[in-house]
Amino acid sequence: MTVGERNNNPNMESPRPSRLRLYLPWVILTIGLLLSLAAFFSVKNWEKSVVHIDFEMLSASHAAAIGNELTRHLDASEALVGLYSVAQHIDRRQFDQFAADVLANHTDIQALMWAPHVNAADRPVLARQAEQDGLMNFRIHDLNGGDTSMSVTAPEEYVPILYVHPMTQNDELVGINLMADSNNHDLLASACDTGHMAVSAPLQLNLKTADSVGNGVLLVHAVYYPDANLETVTGRRAGLKGYVLQLFRIGDLIEEALRESAVLGLNISVVYGSDPDRLQRNYFHSSLSRNNNQISSLLSNFTGSVGGLELRTPMDDLGKSWALMFTPAPRFWSNHPMWTAWAVLVAGLLLSLLLAAIAWLSSRQLNRP
Repeated sequence: MTVGERNNNPNMESPRPSRLRLYLPWVILTIGLLLSLAAFFSVKNWEKSVVHIDFEMLSASHAAAIGNELTRHLDASEALVGLYSVAQHIDRRQFDQFAADVLANHTDIQALMWAPHVNAADRPVLARQAEQDGLMNFRIHDLNGGDTSMSVTAPEEYVPILYVHPMTQNDELVGINLMADSNNHDLLASACDTGHMAVSAPLQLNLKTADSVGNGVLLVHAVYYPDANLETVTGRRAGLKGYVLQLFRIGDLIEEALRESAVLGLNISVVYGSDPDRLQRNYFHSSLSRNNNQISSLLSNFTGSVGGLELRTPMDDLGKSWALMFTPAPRFWSNHPMWTAWAVLVAGLLLSLLLAAIAWLSSRQLNRP
């Protein structure tokens, strides 16, 4: 039978399509789906890595700026320590002049202070020195204003704040015996025994306030006589001359450090505590991309991470308990849209459907009699 006869014979059966032709659309759709999902997860992971890298770099940049400002604070105190270490006597005028020069470049420091270490027998000598320096009616007292020297259990040594600069809004600190408060006593003892700076827990900027909640920080440096033996704890205690103290608000330090930086994409919190689940937030620097309602909500509900991103950076100069916590703000997410992976998935699925449809239509054309 010829080909023409076969085509003209209606009883002749058309050839069956191959299995591959029948299942080709489904094969294309399955392969396209798998490739689209693989591309989706690959791009998704790439997006996450870019976000994390940018977040960490931005956080590190701001942490470095804050660290530099904190270093300047330490340098200010150490300069005053150096002055007291080499000078036999510094009067109030000299102290004020030196402190004024230091504070001219540190608007975020509330006060620089000098607190000499005196024995009970030297209290009258200190009172005469204070009177000569213009501090009339100077007296040593505790945080509540009481004079413990008149009690039966009067202490044998005192560390009263003698000089404060600036005196404006800080004059009530003059005369406070830091040794009378247990927290300050431990702080002074640590600075003296180690020879290193001691840092307080968060406190109110008014040292007379017993409340421990606040964003104030007290830095304490011990000063020794030139002939003191600094090799042993006993030698340091015997050669103790007094303490240089610096009081500042942690929030002012943060704002000063970031004054020339536009923190549009990050929220910065200063936290205190050794337990990550029970951190105390002492200051919150909001991104400029948040409105007032969002800021109020964040201040009242401190939940830590936002969008799965959180970075804690220790403030090493202040000790292990102080840290910076960075979290992303709306501007950060607007600069890092997370839709590329979804676009790849949708494009892959649409392409797979198109190729499967073409294969299915081709199969139908070939199967027509």
